[in-house]
Amino acid sequence: MKNGLILTKAGRIRDALPMSTVEFTTGLKRECFVLWSLPQFRADELTKTPLFPSDADLVESKNSDLHGALLSAHFEAGLWPVVYQGENNGHLIRHVCPMMKAEDKISSQGGKYDFYPHVDNPDLPITGETPFSTLGNCPDTLTLLCLRKEDNVRTSLLKLDSVIALLSEETKFILTQPFFKVDRPASFEGNASVEGVPVLVAESGVWYSRFDWHNTSGMNPEAENALKIMRELTLDRSLWFDAPLNPGDAITFLNQRTMHTRNAFQPRFDGTDRWLLRVFGLLNRPLNSQLLDAANCLHHLRTI
Repeated sequence: MKNGLILTKAGRIRDALPMSTVEFTTGLKRECFVLWSLPQFRADELTKTPLFPSDADLVESKNSDLHGALLSAHFEAGLWPVVYQGENNGHLIRHVCPMMKAEDKISSQGGKYDFYPHVDNPDLPITGETPFSTLGNCPDTLTLLCLRKEDNVRTSLLKLDSVIALLSEETKFILTQPFFKVDRPASFEGNASVEGVPVLVAESGVWYSRFDWHNTSGMNPEAENALKIMRELTLDRSLWFDAPLNPGDAITFLNQRTMHTRNAFQPRFDGTDRWLLRVFGLLNRPLNSQLLDAANCLHHLRTI
């Protein structure tokens, strides 16, 4: 079973999260992100930075203790790690590093283009919307663990509330209407999109977003103009927080309450490139009907 080895390791590893569950969840809710370090990180045990998606099996096997510890930290934090149908070939952990065949894509495995502010998997139902019983929801959290850093390459966050505070009431209202089309990100196989959805949703006084700078468009001039205003605001560098990630450091953030971005860089493809591990998380275990194959994996979510 794919992910079987690292899930087994995760079940055996303890104290992968260097704080209490209460401290983690309180900080995540208050700040929308938590910075932490993985105690089990060993830089001298790493393989070379992978160059092709097909390297994932070998890397996962050789670095299985590290992968298992990262998943264990999620379980200790009360998060349910997931992977989505059509992306990452079913692997729970994605290698965020430049891949040779993705060099020209604006994605987590690209490099030479700026990856502007976005929410991951924004075409799926977000918080405050009625979920589908047979479709996975947009991830609640995203964790990035740094394995190798690159000077002058930054992962940055901006909080949704900071952007919303700068929107006029009229623009904000338009963004809450079902006037938008969202394309599935380039990291997925094939092309898909969803139409007639809002960019912003409020639930119990809290705002959530599916904003994706690259993959969202307005379905009428009014919607496109509102989206243009939001795009411009999200590029205000003063709103960004640069995550200070050194090898062994991780950041977990609320995917729908923040946006994240990464600046362009030139990959070397020599095994030493910038390398992070990414894990999506849900705040609650998904329904069996939302899983691609509940008999074989409790973490692989349907997208179609």
